[in-house]
Amino acid sequence: MLLGTGPAIMMALVVSLFTGVICGNRLDVLVVTFFASMVGIFACRRVRQRGRVIRAGFLTGVCVAVFALLLGAADNIGTDNRGAVLIVLRQMGVGLGTGLLTGMAVVGFLPVLEMLFRRTTDITLLELTDYNHPLLSRLQLEAPGTYHHSLMVANLAENAAQAIGANPLVCRVSALFHDIGKTANPEFFTENQRDRTNPHDDLSPIASAKVIREHVTEGVALALRHRLPRLVIDAIRQHHGTTLVQYFYQRARKESRTALPNQPESTAEVPEAPFRYDGPKPETRECAILFFADCVEAASRSLRTVTPQSLAELIDRLFQERIDDGQLDQCPITLAEIAKIKTSFEFTQLNMLHSRIAYPAPEPAPAPALADAAERKNAPSTPAPSDARDKPTPGKNL
Repeated sequence: MLLGTGPAIMMALVVSLFTGVICGNRLDVLVVTFFASMVGIFACRRVRQRGRVIRAGFLTGVCVAVFALLLGAADNIGTDNRGAVLIVLRQMGVGLGTGLLTGMAVVGFLPVLEMLFRRTTDITLLELTDYNHPLLSRLQLEAPGTYHHSLMVANLAENAAQAIGANPLVCRVSALFHDIGKTANPEFFTENQRDRTNPHDDLSPIASAKVIREHVTEGVALALRHRLPRLVIDAIRQHHGTTLVQYFYQRARKESRTALPNQPESTAEVPEAPFRYDGPKPETRECAILFFADCVEAASRSLRTVTPQSLAELIDRLFQERIDDGQLDQCPITLAEIAKIKTSFEFTQLNMLHSRIAYPAPEPAPAPALADAAERKNAPSTPAPSDARDKPTPGKNL
């Protein structure tokens, strides 16, 4: 759970070899130990609940108990030795009990090991998806638009991770927390501007870009304060790479040309450094998925008409611009995986931006006068008197 399947198998083989040698070069002990370890390794793959760890320990204990029964039966075929039977039963009980105790010990020591070696298991990541986490609760209250954006990015990133075989839980948790820094200045981001007032109107483009860029720094500070895992902090740092804050960079260029109308264009050029995020660029497949999911979800909101063609063109353009900008130079991702990510984004985003039919307006209730006239019209022409219905029939016993 801490290091992965490969190192676990290697460690199981080494422990099994030493165990067989210690027990007098016994091959059967080596086989039992290694096979039981493989059962435990298989049961702990992608484990997300602590109860599954105890279940894995129980399965290893069952494996040892079955081997003890088989070996004991093989050694005592044709003999009627009650003592041998008791030994076999005791070995089975010890094997089963050891497996259960091992599972419970792992559950208890796992948080300590994660803290000491700075490793993050899927169990811890699953706990971080709780929407009652203090940072997520604060994001929901102070920046509801950003909170909704984070949920949508989480869906995009999780589905794309499953498409290329990356860790979907890492992508989901990273997406939920990637914009927590916006809680420092939520009103400076479009998705949180309810009354349509834009505080950037009173700032210069460089000052506006600085406020936008600082949400990454603020997010890292909040993540460190709340002791989020290292991989989540890395995702917060890398989810914009070193891209430009395009809107304010183009606004600065426009203002520079307006201020110097008669100067050469090279003189009016604006440096990019104040408008670029500090990075670093995405370094893992999960960070690359988050990097693209963030910009695709935000840009797709600007589409006037969402169609498969318009969405595919937007996604292709965003991917190509960032690849040409060198944002994937440090990421071990292939072109085939990028193609699968694009397909997954198109499918998920079209489903999230689906349209609905307009519900018809309720018909107005008829006026009281018209209702009385309609009731009189539908009433019988010669209704029977009420006393006639209640009058008994002559000649009948009542």
